[in-house]
Amino acid sequence: MIYLISIAVFAGIIFLLVAMLLAVEGKVVRKGDCRIVINNNEDKPVSVSGGTTLLSALLGNGILLPSACGGGGSCGTCKCIVEHGNRGVLPTELPHLSRKERQENIRLACQLKVKEDLKIRIPEQIFSIKKFHGAVSSNENVATFIKELDVRLDPGESFDFHAGAYMQIDIPEYEAAFRNFHIGKPEYFFTHIVG
Repeated sequence: MIYLISIAVFAGIIFLLVAMLLAVEGKVVRKGDCRIVINNNEDKPVSVSGGTTLLSALLGNGILLPSACGGGGSCGTCKCIVEHGNRGVLPTELPHLSRKERQENIRLACQLKVKEDLKIRIPEQIFSIKKFHGAVSSNENVATFIKELDVRLDPGESFDFHAGAYMQIDIPEYEAAFRNFHIGKPEYFFTHIVG
């Protein structure tokens, strides 16, 4: 009998906690579409579902805001000015934003959740960023921390890469088949053994 009572009490506590979480989520997270107006262009607002990050919303709509860490909040490259809808800087953003930047309403797009309609400002050169498709033809270790990545672009695609330019690589989902793994080494790994 004591076991049934303890199970019922435990299940009741879990049920109560889940109900509280759902109630808080219903109040805090906006369901439905939110509008993002970029650079005061009211004619072409971006419509996204509430609850996603601003960086994900922009990337999903073809606006390729640079993010070296992929949205983890550790690089600070996805800065934008939030003119309307700014709810305050999160603790994860503090190391990447100066006091002046915080006063100018600069936020990290990867940390800002879209919960309401937003007005943001991003540099115009962001709109000239392009996405290219290609296949990796080789990936070799040149030195301890240096890799040579050879990517063959799809036919008809080309770009001018300048020293210091920024490149972000997006890898689609794949399934690795380890049974097909080839353990052969390139020639330059073999050493001459004196006998």
